[in-house]
Amino acid sequence: METILYHGAPQGCAFGVIVALEWLCRPYRLVQVDLPGLPVPVMQAGGKMLRDCRSILRHIGQQKRYLLGYRAGTAQARKLDTLLDYLHEGFDGGPARMALSCSALDEVLSSQEWIDGCKRTVADAALVAVVRWAQRETGLDLAAYPALQRHVTELHADPAVFFADAIEAQRPAVSSGRYLGSTSLDELPLAA
Repeated sequence: METILYHGAPQGCAFGVIVALEWLCRPYRLVQVDLPGLPVPVMQAGGKMLRDCRSILRHIGQQKRYLLGYRAGTAQARKLDTLLDYLHEGFDGGPARMALSCSALDEVLSSQEWIDGCKRTVADAALVAVVRWAQRETGLDLAAYPALQRHVTELHADPAVFFADAIEAQRPAVSSGRYLGSTSLDELPLAA
């Protein structure tokens, strides 16, 4: 069964999921859902339904020989889970909490290339999504956080981020991954 991501309004957390799916380079399809009350994103993968961004990103991190994550139960996997929680909670907890999160991330990224310190993971995909959201919704300015700003700028130069942006803006998009196309909810009903 192919992977299907049901996503909603632009500028949401599904942006990071689309980036991660592009990086994973496994076949997937997108369905934009504009139904009030239907919580998205939801990902259908291998008969499972995953119903929130963190669960979806954790699942992606477990795929394809742990390309974007680590084997469940390891110290690295626990650290990655903590990072995902930190990113979502730190950028959604008001200006003071966001400033603390940005400062901590800036310090971490001043001495390492990737947010987890070892490799590109689903946390980097989540980071580009939450920063993008915070810049739009709260006017977050990264100028005071040079290492974080550098990392986010580098992520924005990635073809997967260009692709996710084009998908959300409903512009023609060129996949660097294995995107199979978009379809409507009518053509591809949500599984139970």
